[in-house]
Amino acid sequence: MKISTRIRYGLRAVINIAEGNLNENRLVRIKEIALDQNISVQYLEQILFKLKKKDIIKGKRGPNGGYKITKAPEDITALELYEILDEEVKVVDCNEEKNQRCIKNDCRTNCLWSQLDNALKEILGKTTLADLMKNKDMV
Repeated sequence: MKISTRIRYGLRAVINIAEGNLNENRLVRIKEIALDQNISVQYLEQILFKLKKKDIIKGKRGPNGGYKITKAPEDITALELYEILDEEVKVVDCNEEKNQRCIKNDCRTNCLWSQLDNALKEILGKTTLADLMKNKDMV
């Protein structure tokens, strides 16, 4: 399973914005994020648009403009960001029907994929933006 670049870049961008807001008390410009994270400005605009639409970040235009997060990093989970950027947390589409049981299913591996989906959601749900910001100090 691969995590999409949209999610990986989105998480990195939000961390970048949060650090600029909290450590230096300033708005973070899109060009700065693009340079720091080696992401094209055009792709980053698409990602930040989705995050703005769901009120994770706010943008201000102009010479003193940039982005800021709208909530404390402790209140933003990786699951919330993942669902905004990729809509659904699923390993495969085999288990599309909701509340489907492991038995009586044409997809014989459904139970495995459901367990992986649940484990992924659990990990993402208990990981906050603040947790990800602390990873900078880890080796």
